[in-house]
Amino acid sequence: MTNWLLENLPSQSKIDLSSLPIATLAYLGDAVHSFFAKVRSLNNLSVGRIHKKVTSLVSREFQAKCLEQLFPRLSEQELSVVKRAMNSKCAKRYGNDENYRKSTALEALIGYLYLAGDRDRLLEILNFSLMERNDDRLR
Repeated sequence: MTNWLLENLPSQSKIDLSSLPIATLAYLGDAVHSFFAKVRSLNNLSVGRIHKKVTSLVSREFQAKCLEQLFPRLSEQELSVVKRAMNSKCAKRYGNDENYRKSTALEALIGYLYLAGDRDRLLEILNFSLMERNDDRLR
């Protein structure tokens, strides 16, 4: 079965990614990340259990921890998006909440990769970001 969501990624030539506000990239990245977390959690069968699992996987604390582990694996371009996102006005919405800034950055990176049409890297980041880590909330 093909994944039509990934097969029909927009072409980078149609969208100037550098002109998009970080808030837009993060908004899209949040939707993509949440959608993939839900699809990966379908084996839980019950909507309540899926929701509980997905809520923990897309929490700002979990996303911040994931981004910290991703930093050494990011390309220069990806790191540029992440730094731009962490320093953006939308990331500072809750003051200097480091977890919120990092989660916004991860979501912006996912949104960027989706719009750039980099399917392989998007899946690599999504799979990594949805792995359970040693986190008491996930046991």
